[in-house]
Amino acid sequence: MKMYTSVLVVLLVMIIIPDVFFYLKLKSKNAKPFYIILHLIPAIFFTALFFYMKFGLETMQNFRVVAWIMWLYFFFLLIYIPKLLHVIFYFLNFLFKKIFKRNSVYFNIIRIILSVFAVVTMLISAYITPRNFELTYVQVPITNLPAAFDGFKIVQLSDIHLGSWHKKFNKLIPVIKLVNEQNPDIIVFSGDMVNNFAGETAGWKPYFLQLKAKSAKFAVLGNHDYGDYTEWENIEERKKNRLLINQAIRDFGFRLLLNENVYLKKDTDSLLLVGVENWGKSTTARYCDLSKALRGSSPEELKILISHDPTHWDAEVLGRKDIVLTLSGHTHAAQMGIKMGKRLYSPASLVFKYWSGLYNVDDQYLYVNRGIGYIGLPMMIGVRPEITVIELKRK
Repeated sequence: MKMYTSVLVVLLVMIIIPDVFFYLKLKSKNAKPFYIILHLIPAIFFTALFFYMKFGLETMQNFRVVAWIMWLYFFFLLIYIPKLLHVIFYFLNFLFKKIFKRNSVYFNIIRIILSVFAVVTMLISAYITPRNFELTYVQVPITNLPAAFDGFKIVQLSDIHLGSWHKKFNKLIPVIKLVNEQNPDIIVFSGDMVNNFAGETAGWKPYFLQLKAKSAKFAVLGNHDYGDYTEWENIEERKKNRLLINQAIRDFGFRLLLNENVYLKKDTDSLLLVGVENWGKSTTARYCDLSKALRGSSPEELKILISHDPTHWDAEVLGRKDIVLTLSGHTHAAQMGIKMGKRLYSPASLVFKYWSGLYNVDDQYLYVNRGIGYIGLPMMIGVRPEITVIELKRK
């Protein structure tokens, strides 16, 4: 498991600033050594943890450790965000006093309110929101859609990240219920079944097999399904891990499309479903081959594409008028956002041009699913895990 040096520096700064501040405050008030030591315990623990993560876990392949580390990150923020807020408002009050020659009680009141709000928000976002699945219904009007496919229903799932669920199999039961209630023609999974390791898939097969579609279930790989986020002892171990992940997805009942296509048949009509491997920002982690995936098809055939990374749409798909709909995931909407009316605002928009919901450019559509899992931090702030129900309509 990799930790970037820049991340380590940020985390250490978050520890040093508030803990040095509180240490000096305790010393100035002649606090007993016991209280000073008690205050420093979290700093010592998290500093040791982060250094261990940086230098001791590069080749670690235990997905349970990754899940625990995500929760340790969460508890680190739960402790240090209120500490940082205290320091910030202390110095704001200090500047106010310097300028206006008087104290203000409002800084302390605002600090307390913000600290309580941050802690409550984090607790809700970790223990309630990730279990509150949202069904999103979307109609996609398609010119010249074959008549038999008018009303064709696709349920899209994405970014499950099984390792983050820590073998809590019951978490998938409400997803199964919601999906099956839609009675979909097909189910599409748009990548990131795991965080990194094949071992994450153990025990999940009976649950995924309960997902039912009239026709079939299809899947592609996401960036996390290649095992690229750890240092492997050798290339053979990495290949073995990937092959086991691929087989697990197939065992879950999905037809795994690895730069391939398959015809969807209904009555005498057909649509071509195309699945590519992950696009990836870096060419070294780019497995996508759209030309190969389209092999054997004609430009006149209407196509639906499953491509994990929505940046692929801009890079290669736009302008290919035969690909009328692309289904992606990957962004998670940054697991953070604010919904105002029907609009969702998220930091993901600073990184991705297309990051959540339905997009339309010249009669080509892209849907970006927020995913039903989480990665990095075990919480979703202001955005719920999403199951998308897409209905094709004849335009």
